Amino acid sequence: MFSQISWTDYLLAVAILLGIYYLFVGVRYFSSDLKALLAGKRKRILKPSGFPQNEPLQNEVSKDTSVTTDEETDDEFAEVEHLIEKIQTVITDALGKQLVKEEFRQYLRLVLKEFPSVKTSGLRPSVNELIVSECEKQGIVAFNEEEVDALWSEERQ
Repeated sequence: MFSQISWTDYLLAVAILLGIYYLFVGVRYFSSDLKALLAGKRKRILKPSGFPQNEPLQNEVSKDTSVTTDEETDDEFAEVEHLIEKIQTVITDALGKQLVKEEFRQYLRLVLKEFPSVKTSGLRPSVNELIVSECEKQGIVAFNEEEVDALWSEERQ
């Protein structure tokens, strides 16, 4: 009876059964972690298999803080990406409507006010550079970086 089953068939059956087993264990016990990992909300952290397994409580608190910081950074990047998409839409729209520099400035100021967290972010200079370069690329009334930076804090006149 055992001579009728080849080694490849046996190994294939064992691999399939192991896959099903690990899938069951993953879904049963780690479903929330898997969802967060697949959604991109949490990065995979590999723990080194070192000597001390019992780490002090202080290190675990700092690890939780770093995860929170990573999540905040991811949220910040997501907000900046959303702002960039909106800026590109504004520039394309302004090009189509052929807005005057002051109208375009007001339009851009309104968009920037929708993102107050980016105003205080370290990514603000990069967003300013992007606005200047996109305007130059599209051939719209050119701003320099100081003018764009002033748009973040200017009040509507």
